[in-house]
Amino acid sequence: MITDDERSKLNAAAIEVFGTMYFTPVELLDKFPPREEWDLAKSYIKTSIEFTGPQGGRLQFYFPVSLAVNISAGFLGLDEEKLTENQIVDTMRESANMIVGNFLGRLDPDGACSLGIPTAEKVTDFSPESAGGSYDQLAFVSDSGFIWTFFATC
Repeated sequence: MITDDERSKLNAAAIEVFGTMYFTPVELLDKFPPREEWDLAKSYIKTSIEFTGPQGGRLQFYFPVSLAVNISAGFLGLDEEKLTENQIVDTMRESANMIVGNFLGRLDPDGACSLGIPTAEKVTDFSPESAGGSYDQLAFVSDSGFIWTFFATC
């Protein structure tokens, strides 16, 4: 189960990465949105990354494609309509890597933990109910909707 300290550090990491790299405000919600507030996008970029060491875990992010396109265009300096799906997926893979790397730096300043290699793919059948499983369910709010986030300790 995610601790209050881990929640705070994950929020700070995401705010820093999205604010500094993408000029996009995000913030972790205090609690997971109830079903009646879900406004699910048609598709998401799902990323997953593990970390190992004294504190091990896995984080999965489901970024709305509209957010991913906006971020990718700014990050790569391309017009949105010129982006390929691979460029969008790769940008969000790197975004997850930066968020979790920043989170680990805050969680483990001595560097005893190791960051895994992130995976990413476009998905069209996402539902927070189906993705949750044994994960702690979290959500960030952004201008493009919720960034659904799932955290599990190992």
